[in-house]
Amino acid sequence: MARVLVVGSDIQGEHALLQRLRQASSLPAENVRSCRDLDECDLLVIKDTPALRNAALRMVRERPRIQFWVEDQRGDLRHGQRADAGVLDDHAIGQALRHMPAAAAPAAEPIEEPAQASGAKAVTGALRRSLQSRQGHALLALHGHALLLIDFVQDQMVVLSCADTASVARTLAGSFPALSLHGLSARRYQQMAADQARQPLRPLLWQWGQQSGDWQDLDRQLDGDARVKLLRWPDFRVLGHQHDSFRLCSLLLKRACSVDECSRLLDMPGAAVRGFVHPAYLCGYAALEAGSGAAVVTRPVVSGGSLLARMWRSVRLRGA
Repeated sequence: MARVLVVGSDIQGEHALLQRLRQASSLPAENVRSCRDLDECDLLVIKDTPALRNAALRMVRERPRIQFWVEDQRGDLRHGQRADAGVLDDHAIGQALRHMPAAAAPAAEPIEEPAQASGAKAVTGALRRSLQSRQGHALLALHGHALLLIDFVQDQMVVLSCADTASVARTLAGSFPALSLHGLSARRYQQMAADQARQPLRPLLWQWGQQSGDWQDLDRQLDGDARVKLLRWPDFRVLGHQHDSFRLCSLLLKRACSVDECSRLLDMPGAAVRGFVHPAYLCGYAALEAGSGAAVVTRPVVSGGSLLARMWRSVRLRGA
């Protein structure tokens, strides 16, 4: 395993470098990890500036076991302790990383707390309750391995690896039935999170909800007479420039509708409506209401679509 300390780069640059190191070495993500403590790292990589190079040389002289590389303006990597060092190609990078001094990854910290919920349906319900109450802390695990720390009070999360949010979302979406949620005390959360970066929680949940295919129970209710009611506007970071999502928000904040009603009123495919409802439900933005079974929505016979659709188009045109 290689523990890598990156200095002089922003978060995106660090993630890009770590991904490149993993690809060059053909090692999994957990074997090439970000490190924040110089005394615990195996490899120090800096942006090649005179000030950083001089500081790094002093530090590694006191810690001879640490390898030291520099990344130049073109993104090439070289050994930092030799002025005439050549560029490291993928083969050299892979060889170095696979033979780092740390012989094995440290054992994962055991999860002491019992699972509050296991499986897609139970985890969804537990997440929704905690998101709506804005109370408590939790750990999300896959097959007993901790993936994510959640602070429901601050609406934040801590990813327990150097993977980016998109990768974590794909993992959660693809392993929904195998996930478990464990409650944590505030003290235990702070102990496990330590000084790791806190990130907004809802954007991850939204990506997870969009990508997951494990919505059988929710879809059964949507196929029946259940109607969807939006409880509040979602975080605009999750909506982005998705105009159909804004249209659904405008409708569902005013009234509860079934998937079929949304589809008819907004001239939108049912699959697109479900693609919005799934993440909105997981994030706690949406709730289901039992339908009466008597309401029938018919689309007005007017050119240009429904009244709501035409109003939305007029708003977009005025803002263009």
